[in-house]
Amino acid sequence: MVDTQKLRHLIKNFEFYSSPTSANSSAPATVEDINKLIKNTAAVLYSFVNELEKED
Repeated sequence: MVDTQKLRHLIKNFEFYSSPTSANSSAPATVEDINKLIKNTAAVLYSFVNELEKED
């Protein structure tokens, strides 16, 4: 069975850790911000796949 609580937790962590570092919401994203977003997106997607594969 898929652990939906775990998936929800992953999404919350993604939202928190993928936010831009600048407090100014109109500031452009930095390369660091974009790289962090890519890394965290991949981590969430891999975790989703791992959770789905547990079903097999």
